[in-house]
Amino acid sequence: MTFQRIIQFVLDYKKYIILLLSIAMLAGLGQTLRLLKVDNSLSIWFLEDNATYQEYLAFQEEQGSDEVVIVMIPTEDPLSESHIAKLKELHQKTDTLPYVKTTFSLVNAKYPIYSNRKIYYRNIYQTNRSRENTVALLESLPAISQQLISEDKQFSFFYLQLIPANQIKDNRSQIIEHIRDIIETSVKKSHISGAPVLGEAFNKTIYDESNFFAVASVSIILGLLFFLLPHWQYIPIAFLAIILPISITFGLMTSMGYSLNLISMLIPTILMIYSVSDLIHITNVFHIYRKENPHQTKNKQIKVALQKSLKPCFYTTLTTVIGYLSLILSPLPAFKIMGVFTFIGLVLAFCLVYVVAAIGFAFLDEKTTNATVKRINISAIIQKINQWTTNYNSAILGVGLLVFTFGIISLFYIEVSTNSLDLLGKGKIKNDLEKIEKTLEGSIRIQLNILSKKDASLLTKDALLKLKHFQEKLDNNPLIAHPISIVNFQSFLEKRMSTLSKFNSVDFEKVFKSSQKESNPFFSLHGDDFSYLAININIKELPTKDLKPLLNTIEKDFKTTFPEEDYRLKVHGFSGIFTTLNTFILQTQFRSFGAAFFISFCILFYFIGQFKMSLLALIPNLLPLFSAFIVMFVFGIYLEAANAMLAPIMLGIAMDDTIHLINKFKYYRSINLSTSDSIDQALNYTGGALFSTTISLVCGFLIVGLSGVNSVSTFGLLCAFTVFAALLADACFLPALLKRFYK
Repeated sequence: MTFQRIIQFVLDYKKYIILLLSIAMLAGLGQTLRLLKVDNSLSIWFLEDNATYQEYLAFQEEQGSDEVVIVMIPTEDPLSESHIAKLKELHQKTDTLPYVKTTFSLVNAKYPIYSNRKIYYRNIYQTNRSRENTVALLESLPAISQQLISEDKQFSFFYLQLIPANQIKDNRSQIIEHIRDIIETSVKKSHISGAPVLGEAFNKTIYDESNFFAVASVSIILGLLFFLLPHWQYIPIAFLAIILPISITFGLMTSMGYSLNLISMLIPTILMIYSVSDLIHITNVFHIYRKENPHQTKNKQIKVALQKSLKPCFYTTLTTVIGYLSLILSPLPAFKIMGVFTFIGLVLAFCLVYVVAAIGFAFLDEKTTNATVKRINISAIIQKINQWTTNYNSAILGVGLLVFTFGIISLFYIEVSTNSLDLLGKGKIKNDLEKIEKTLEGSIRIQLNILSKKDASLLTKDALLKLKHFQEKLDNNPLIAHPISIVNFQSFLEKRMSTLSKFNSVDFEKVFKSSQKESNPFFSLHGDDFSYLAININIKELPTKDLKPLLNTIEKDFKTTFPEEDYRLKVHGFSGIFTTLNTFILQTQFRSFGAAFFISFCILFYFIGQFKMSLLALIPNLLPLFSAFIVMFVFGIYLEAANAMLAPIMLGIAMDDTIHLINKFKYYRSINLSTSDSIDQALNYTGGALFSTTISLVCGFLIVGLSGVNSVSTFGLLCAFTVFAALLADACFLPALLKRFYK
């Protein structure tokens, strides 16, 4: 009776509660509009104390950021005075910007000369140098020239290396916009890409998608509710039940300094469809009870009806929040944040849907009592299903067994891979990236550092010879473009110097120590004390399934060139740590699903009270997951960052219908109906609500499936399919299972 006293309190003080909820909603919306930011940077995928992440940050600070903006400029003649003037203008406007570490183009690219036992660097392009000499210099340094001028001479390239990402992430949007303005005013026509540009494109896509999801979800679900709810007067109640938890949750999240990202962008849609699902069940119970008990007072009808719906809705919410809360076991911060705030949002949604329903029902007029239910009449379908589960019991169980079998087999063939291109929406940014990668053969920088295990200087003839052999192997790899190291300048000098024998006999360490340290700060070729030698390589945007083998090949080539007991290799750059996402994604699936599975079964067992029935009820909840695994295998869908939370979340969703169905099944068994009649009657009673909630869930996830981001779209479509499969499992497989094995 405590619950009914709470509802009575809500009804007694509904005006004050309405005022309080209005203030909370407006405050949440205000905080969201004022503080909402989008952050899809590397920090959302790695904990601050992660050694790999910290090593990457240290590399950016000490040896050069891989936050490089690439500008591909069309030109009829890359060596013409007019084009060089454009490049010089870009340098003048960008070199002094506080967030630019260095720039690089044909204007400031250098080549080495050896004189007086020292190496000096001079600009390749000089106004007093003949065109023929400039062309000859470029041809003598192919790895550098190929990054400055395209092979067909129709494009030249300009690079801006920004300061480390963690120093500019709060202002990166304004920085990229400023850089774009400078480029467009200087060059007019160009193609722009690179890690910072792509990062901002991800953020903009996420922001736009979130707005689209919000508008589309509210519009479509409210439209559906016109057919799914017994009367149109219930729709305003549903609208408030949707808006309140979303606004409060996002207000809380933004107030605590958390940003919107690829994962958390799904929170509003998820809260929306769960709020609607609970409201449909509550409204269904209230409407039926009100029609059956017309002589009771409205307050009595509300209190009793809400009490009747409480137990199944509480347990369905509990299993659902467990699925999301289990995401805190993920090693990825994005999933931890998703798990915590979805948990908070769902708890708020559960509590507020009862408060809103109680107050909303109190304002309903009497004409809703005898209103004709507007949703599609599914009683005939349910009758057919009841006949099928009796007459074709063995066939249904056989189909379920096949799904289990092929699902388990499919699970072992699903590849783990995240493709960063799938996180990018269609448009100019993606087109520019494709054009630049086709022309330049790569847009991602990786720095390979070779270190001595004996802390000795690596600038020896033996080490340089090994470095040359290692670089030749890299150059022969079709996935690697333009490797650059100190070897390029050594080879240039050996070919160019007339005193070849003299150059070969010099003490390299002594010469370089007394020479200029770098040809250009854009390339880090060695440490100040020569404790490491570096090779800079370019690669294309690759999915992690291709990137990991590439890095393994590089490691293998290194070990066959440099003795393992004397040397070690360090791979620096975003791509080096991007591959570790595969491990984290697997950990997310196994940890989160394992925790969700165990806790959900415990909840199911506590709710049902019998081990055998609990086990039988659990089996259909695995069927939709195995169906999803089959779909992923058949269509070649990878397990990736966006769908890494699929299994634990879908387990929680699948259990919702099971709990509602089993709740009524237990009731009919308690009045001594047979197992077959009990499950048939349970489906008759709950079928309308089960079909209605499934329709709203499927439509909600299908809206996510409309995303222009492939990863998010795939996640939405998989969820929609899995939710539908969960309905089939509960409506067909669970009754067939109980009729066969529960006596």
